[in-house]
Amino acid sequence: MKKDVLYFCHLNTSFTKIDTIILSKEFNVIQFVFNIKSPISILWLLIKQKWFLIKNIYRADLLFCMFAGYHTILPVIFSKLFNKPCIIVAGGIDAVSFPSVNYGNFNKRVLGKITALSFKWCSYIAPISDYLVDSPYTYQNNDFKRQGFLFHVKNIKTPYKVVYNGFETHLWYYQNTPRVPNTFLTIAANIENESRRKIKGIDMVLEAARLFPEFSFTIIGCNPQQNVLKLSSNVTLLPFVPHDELREIYCKHDFYLQLSMSEGFGNTLAESMLCGCIPIGANAGAIPFIIGSNGFILKNKEVNELKSVITQAVQYKNKDEMRAKARQSILDNFSIEKRSAALYEIINRLIKS
Repeated sequence: MKKDVLYFCHLNTSFTKIDTIILSKEFNVIQFVFNIKSPISILWLLIKQKWFLIKNIYRADLLFCMFAGYHTILPVIFSKLFNKPCIIVAGGIDAVSFPSVNYGNFNKRVLGKITALSFKWCSYIAPISDYLVDSPYTYQNNDFKRQGFLFHVKNIKTPYKVVYNGFETHLWYYQNTPRVPNTFLTIAANIENESRRKIKGIDMVLEAARLFPEFSFTIIGCNPQQNVLKLSSNVTLLPFVPHDELREIYCKHDFYLQLSMSEGFGNTLAESMLCGCIPIGANAGAIPFIIGSNGFILKNKEVNELKSVITQAVQYKNKDEMRAKARQSILDNFSIEKRSAALYEIINRLIKS
């Protein structure tokens, strides 16, 4: 019979759905979504989660948490009380602090303490990139010079292993699709918020559009009717697109911009590379690791440097070769099969022990 896994997340995203697919192949997954809609809703969600745990903890063989935060403090407490292993997947916001833009769990006093206790009390941490463990940060000078849970949580002894994100690579492909030359795409959620725009690099995308009025820029992830941005005429703003419709959009664009100040992994970046977009990314988070030598890196958050990098990318002669190499690098390193095997090994070892 399949072992029972209690699965906790704060949002149902494409990222969490992939892990649900992975886990469901080997385990019976019982899910609780801790969807915070307002600060007041946190208390009600904790009450509901407590009863969910009381109902299911006896049957559970393992607790699996996506990201750390308010939704993980009760699971780690119950896991200790009932001697059940608990894994936390560090995913991004839960391992960083950027006071300049009010971003990151460790930038908030109560949430930071809860996140730290979750990481200390769980059985195992499986961050999705090395950046989230302890890494130097040099992209801009307004925040901490290091990021990661080992930097922000002192005296942590919880074992960990980096398990990179995995992608259903058969869904993301291109067949030498005709692309519109000099078109740039980026995807980011909730960019109506100024802090969110900066952390996701939308401010730099808009600077790029201003610098290159002859090029076309598309931003997905904002309701045009709620748009608070001052857009130049070469910027197209689109609402969120269903995940299964993104491939066609990726395949029409020449370049993908990932100019975030912080990025735990960069799922849309990897998807775009699978679909043949040439990546241009910031020297922040896991972005340069994912791009490698198969794209262009903005080393510092500086407008003149951005202009130079985009000019270099547009003038690059062997674009088709770079597209092929970018796709192959994702196929080689970040398949769903590799993530599945790594997670199964960790989970089965923790259950047996």
